[in-house]
Amino acid sequence: MAVQNITNDKALWSLPKLDIRQFVVLALLMGLDIALGKLTVGTNVLKISFVFVAMSLIAKWYGPLWTMLIATVLDVVNATVISPSGTFFLGFTLSAISAGLIYALFYYEQVHVSWLRIIIAVGLVTVVVNIGMNTLWLFIMYTRVHTWDTYFALILPRMIKSAIMYPIQVIITYLFLNNAAVKQATKQIFNK
Repeated sequence: MAVQNITNDKALWSLPKLDIRQFVVLALLMGLDIALGKLTVGTNVLKISFVFVAMSLIAKWYGPLWTMLIATVLDVVNATVISPSGTFFLGFTLSAISAGLIYALFYYEQVHVSWLRIIIAVGLVTVVVNIGMNTLWLFIMYTRVHTWDTYFALILPRMIKSAIMYPIQVIITYLFLNNAAVKQATKQIFNK
């Protein structure tokens, strides 16, 4: 399965200019991401959040470079201005960039995002970013004894949470990205 159906790779890896309407919608989606980030449940180690909804739509509409740029900005702003609950750690910014890239590679320029694309994208973000990278960052930041036992003690509840959230995230993403309102907005905002 090719990740993209775009004939010109330059279109995928360019930072297209946005008109005023597209820029305003991007700002609104950034605001939605921040608002959804405030509605998280859990601790610093184990959080449940729905920020993937806004980032998925940004990825679908704006492509990899805009999505990675916005993920970077949102992570830094959230960590330093919106919710400065702990120490800023660049690893989480790398995680946000990675998740944005994965979503964009699977969702960008897709009129209808298939179940398979969503299952693979959400699976990659869940395993590579949420369980892999983020657990490593938490392990580096919060554990004093760096042993395999402490790592597995940290990763086990995160794996259970991810296993529960995975099907929920897949279903929500599919219903959100493929609903009639999003398709209509795509036509109006991007003239597609």
